[in-house]
Amino acid sequence: MGIMIRYILRELGVAFLVGLVAFTLILVIGSVILEARENHVPLKWAVLLIPSAFAEVSRVSLPVTLLLAVTTFFARMSGNNEVIALKSLGIPPKAFLMPVFVITFFISIIGVRINELAVTWGQKGLYNVLLRGAEDILMEQLKQEQQFETNNKQITILVDGVDAAQRQLLGPQIMLKKPEAVTIESRTAQISIDFDAKVLTIEFSDIRMTGDGLMVLYRDRKIPIPLSDFFPIGESNSPSKMDLPRIYGEKRKTVEQIERQRRIIAAHRTFAGSMGSIDDWTKWEINDAKMAIRSLLSHQNRLSVEPPRRWATGFCCFFFVWLGAPLAIWMRKSDFFASFFACFLPILILYYPLLAFGLSQAKNGALPPMCVWSANAVIGLVGLWFLRQIHRY
Repeated sequence: MGIMIRYILRELGVAFLVGLVAFTLILVIGSVILEARENHVPLKWAVLLIPSAFAEVSRVSLPVTLLLAVTTFFARMSGNNEVIALKSLGIPPKAFLMPVFVITFFISIIGVRINELAVTWGQKGLYNVLLRGAEDILMEQLKQEQQFETNNKQITILVDGVDAAQRQLLGPQIMLKKPEAVTIESRTAQISIDFDAKVLTIEFSDIRMTGDGLMVLYRDRKIPIPLSDFFPIGESNSPSKMDLPRIYGEKRKTVEQIERQRRIIAAHRTFAGSMGSIDDWTKWEINDAKMAIRSLLSHQNRLSVEPPRRWATGFCCFFFVWLGAPLAIWMRKSDFFASFFACFLPILILYYPLLAFGLSQAKNGALPPMCVWSANAVIGLVGLWFLRQIHRY
C-alpha cells in the first residue's frame, strides 16, 4: 500500500508541477502582452510587470492545473483497470484518494495566501511599475496615436508629433472639460512627473488658451494631471483591492460611522420633537443621514463578504479535486480531453454561476456573507455522490 501511495503522489506531483509552470508562464506572458498593449507600455517596463503578473495569474492557474493533473491521472489509472486491480486486492479507492485530499487541503491554504498576495503585492506592484514608467508610457502612446485621453474623459491631449530625444511634445493641444471647457495650444510642451505627489505636469511656453468665446495668451503655463487618471489601480476603497488587516480596520471604522449617523438622526428627531414639527426642522438632515447609512451599510456588506470570498476561492482547489478524482475514476476513460472536460463541465455549470450568485446576493445584503461557500458546498455534494458510486461498484 505504501508503494502505491508513493507512486500516486509522485506521478501527480510531477504532472501538477509541470502543468502549473507551463500554464502559469502562458498566462503571465499573455497578461503582460495584454497590459502592455492596452496601456502602451514600452518593452523595458513590460518586463518589470512579469513578477506582479505571477501573483495575479496564479489564482487561476493553481486550481485549473490541479484539476487537470488529478483528472487525467485517475482517468488513465481507471481506464487501465488499475483501480479494479486494487479493489481485487482489498484496497478501496478511499485508501489512495485520502492522501491526495489531505495534500490538496494544504495546497488550498496556499491558494488563500496567493489570493492575498495578488492584492497586497501583485496589484500594487503592477501599479508601481506603471507609475514609474508613466512618462515613457504617455510618450509612447502619443508617438503611436498622436492622442491621449484620461480614464475619466476630462482631459484630451492631441499632438503633431513627439521628440523622444528632447522629451517634448510638438504642436500639443489639450482640451479640458472641467471646471470649464478650455482648449490650450502651444508649439512645444515638456512633461515632468512628481512621484511623491503622484502628479504629471505638462509645462507649456507661449500658449493660447480659448474657451467660452474668450482667448487668453500666456507666456508660461503648467497643467497638472493626477497619475490616477492614467492608471486607476492604486489605493482604492474597493474591498477587493484591500488586504485583510485593512478590511478588518475598515469594518470597524464603518460601524463607527453608521453609529454616528444614527446618533445624528436621534438628535435631530429629539430637537424636532421639542419644537413640535419634524418635517419643518429636520427633514433634510434626517434624509441625508439615512442616505449616508444606506451607503455605509452597502460598504459594510462588501467588506464582510471579502474575507470568506478569498477563503472560498482558495479552497476551490480542494473541492475541484474532491469532484474531479472520483468522477474520473467513475468514467473509466483514459482519453485526456474527455476526462478533463467531463470533470470541468460540472464546475463550469455549477461552481462559477453559484459563486457569482452568492457573491452578488451577499454584497446586496440579501444573504449572509458565508453564502459565498455555497458553490463549494454544491461541488462537494456532487463529489460525495461520485465517491459513493466508486466505492459501491
